[in-house]
Amino acid sequence: MVFPGARGGFQRRSNFNRRAWTPAVAGDPAGGVPPILAVIHFHDLRHTHKTWLIEDGIPEIAQARRLGHRLGGVRGIYSHVTPAMRQHLVDALQRR
Repeated sequence: MVFPGARGGFQRRSNFNRRAWTPAVAGDPAGGVPPILAVIHFHDLRHTHKTWLIEDGIPEIAQARRLGHRLGGVRGIYSHVTPAMRQHLVDALQRR
């Protein structure tokens, strides 16, 4: 678990936002850590990640699989993620 609650399990959304997310994106200007982007929301990370995959030329089937989606129609039936696609995706994210 990435963000466990005080008694195990997951944190409630309000606790996570107040205790983990807001301090992480707001930085600590007094301590010399600038804000990352004070207005970004947790769910925005999925949008950013998808955008990076598009910018890096990752095939649509690999993008969908990475985000837990399925492609519809013929594309979903006849498209498969190959080891080369996975490696391309990993290499692109490592460069970032």
